[in-house]
Amino acid sequence: MKNHTSFNYEYAYSYCKKIVLSHYENFPVGSILVPKKSRKHFYAVYAFARKADDIADSGILHQVQKLELLNQFEDQLNTIDKGELSQLNNDTAQIFIALSNTIEELSITTEEFRKLLTAFKQDSVKSRYVEFEELLKYSENSANPIGHLVLNIFGYHKEADKSLFHCSDRICTALQLTNFWQDAGEDLKIDRVYIPETDMKNTGYSYEKLFKKVENNEFVDIMKNLISKTEKLFDEGRGIIDYTSGRLRLELKATISGGEEILKMIKKIDYKVLNKRVTLSSFTKTKLFFKILFCRI
Repeated sequence: MKNHTSFNYEYAYSYCKKIVLSHYENFPVGSILVPKKSRKHFYAVYAFARKADDIADSGILHQVQKLELLNQFEDQLNTIDKGELSQLNNDTAQIFIALSNTIEELSITTEEFRKLLTAFKQDSVKSRYVEFEELLKYSENSANPIGHLVLNIFGYHKEADKSLFHCSDRICTALQLTNFWQDAGEDLKIDRVYIPETDMKNTGYSYEKLFKKVENNEFVDIMKNLISKTEKLFDEGRGIIDYTSGRLRLELKATISGGEEILKMIKKIDYKVLNKRVTLSSFTKTKLFFKILFCRI
C-alpha cells in the first residue's frame, strides 16, 4: 500500500476520536492505560466498528439499505488494499484515511475489518439464533477481530503468539455474550433476539413471552445457564493476563473486570434483564480502576 503523505492523518484520527468518545461503552477504549502513541490506532479501529454497528442497528434503514452501506465500507477497504486513497471521498472517508495509516504502521491487513463487516451484515439480515453455538460462531467475526487488532496495536501477531490470541478469543467472545445479555431488553425494540431458541424451548419459554417481557422462573433459568456459560469463557481466557505485561496487562484486566462486573450486576437483579439494563456507574468504574492498579483482583 502506498503512503499518501498529502492526507491529513492527524485530522482523520481526531475525527475518529470524536466518534468513539461520543458513544457510551462499558469497556475501556483508548483509556489512559493505553500508551499515548497508540491511542490513535484504537480510535481508528473503534470508529470503524462503531459506524458499521450503527448501520446494522439502525431502526430507520431497511435491510437492503444497510447491506448497501456496509458493502460501501468493504469497497473502501478494497480501495485501501489497492493503494487508491484518493478515491476515498464520501462521509466516512476520514475513518478509512486513518485506518489506512494504522494498517500500514502496524503491518497488518484488512482481514480483521472484513470479518467485522461479515458480522454487521449478519446483524442486518439475521435476528434469531437457534443454538448457543451460533452465537459463538457469530462472535468469531463480531468480537474476536477486535481483540486481535488490540493485540496488533501492542505489537503482537497471531502467527508468533498463538496461545495469547486463543485466550483473547475466549475473552472477546465472553464480552460479546455479556453485551447480549445486558442489552436483551433493548434489542427487542429492533426485533433482535440473541437468546437461543433451543434454550427457550427446553424450559417452556416462548418468543411471545419474551416480547411481553415476562421474567418468570423459566426465563431466570435460561439466563442463569447463559451467564454460567459466559463466566466459563472468561475463566478459559483469563490466562491472557499471564501472557502480557505493563499497560496492556492493566488494560486487559480493566476490560475483563468490566465485563465480569456486568454479569455480577445481572445476578444482583435476579437475571431480570428485560425490564432493566444494568450499566457501570462512574463510581464502579473508578473502584475497578483502583483495584486493578493495586492488583487486588
